[in-house]
Amino acid sequence: MTAALAIFRRFWPALAVAAVLALILLLVRCSDRAQDSAVEQARDAGASEVREQAATSTLTRTLEAINAEEAVRHDPAVRDAACLRHARNPEDC
Repeated sequence: MTAALAIFRRFWPALAVAAVLALILLLVRCSDRAQDSAVEQARDAGASEVREQAATSTLTRTLEAINAEEAVRHDPAVRDAACLRHARNPEDC
């Protein structure tokens, strides 16, 4: 028992330094993982926001196209103007 105690007394500063270094290494690895996770969550949130904006603009353009089509169907002046604008032969209008 005294031999083990003598060895411990001789090497305890080195063991304490090793324990502190291991703790620092553990904290650095945990902070790296937390930062990587935060970056990934922010990237996913940004991507979903971009998808939402794209879907909203697509829906808005689709509704505008539907309204324009309805206007062309029901208003003869708009229908004639659209025909003249897109016809190769204006006589066909």
